[in-house]
Amino acid sequence: MIQLIIGAGLGLGGVAAAVAIKRYNEAEREKAARPADYWGNKYEARIVSPACALPLILAGAAIAAAACLYTQDTGEVCVIRNLGGSLAGSTSEAGFHAKAPWQDVVTYDTRNNLINFYGDTDYKVDGGSYEGKQVSINDRSGASANIDIQVNYSLNPDAALSLYSEYGTQESFVEKYISNDVRAVTREVSGGFDTVTMLTDRSQFTKAVQKALTEKWKGIGLTVEQVSVQDVRYPKNITKSYSEAQAAEVAKQKAQNEQETAKVEAETKKIEAQGEADANAVLANSLNDQVLQQHYIDALKSIGKDGNLVVVPEGSQPIVGTK
Repeated sequence: MIQLIIGAGLGLGGVAAAVAIKRYNEAEREKAARPADYWGNKYEARIVSPACALPLILAGAAIAAAACLYTQDTGEVCVIRNLGGSLAGSTSEAGFHAKAPWQDVVTYDTRNNLINFYGDTDYKVDGGSYEGKQVSINDRSGASANIDIQVNYSLNPDAALSLYSEYGTQESFVEKYISNDVRAVTREVSGGFDTVTMLTDRSQFTKAVQKALTEKWKGIGLTVEQVSVQDVRYPKNITKSYSEAQAAEVAKQKAQNEQETAKVEAETKKIEAQGEADANAVLANSLNDQVLQQHYIDALKSIGKDGNLVVVPEGSQPIVGTK
């Protein structure tokens, strides 16, 4: 609209300049047509070329023409607004587009935008992205904590018209709706998790936040690309108590493991001793006179191999031909 006003102003200024030049030239020609003065000098007309007004006219025309065109980048959707505030439609294709000179263009970024709450960051909105302070929550155990969280989301181009109708610019939409949703959902979901889970299994909480945001935003054309919980900060007394409990649990588990190991080792030794006793009992029961006599004969035969001399003690049964 401003371009149209400037272009029209320059164009009208050029036309006015052309008219003024024409009248000036006519006056100069009238002076030149008069008779010579007393000394015989005749007035010479000083004619100004009408082309002097042409740059103003061309500049005005160029600016007015530019008011009828707009460019659009990849990943953007443009909402076309009439002079009275009504909407004329939207475009989502990159390139040059035409519009009426009295229409305005409101741009929405459809690419991945970031909502980021962390630390004591100052509030700042930039297009579809937003930064702000950490989110304070209370978990199911009643403990309070501060959470740093990031949410990546994208916008369906078809939703731009309805979003503009309700919220206006994308910055206003992000500031009034999206950022508040991220805070509210984070606080609501945290109430379903106890302190230990929040400290030890952050992934469960992260998945729950992403699921809740996805359900809440799917009806307005927003897609949750990723949720990342960067940090969960509890007061020092809570983290200290948790660390002490963890250390005690580790010591308890270690003692239990040592007991189990000792028990297994004792059971193993018992089994080995029992096995050895059983083997000795079997061996003792199997050594009768006949078996011992046979072992004795086998031993003598083994010694008498290859011509060895075998001496049988007196009183024993002689063995002949052991070779």
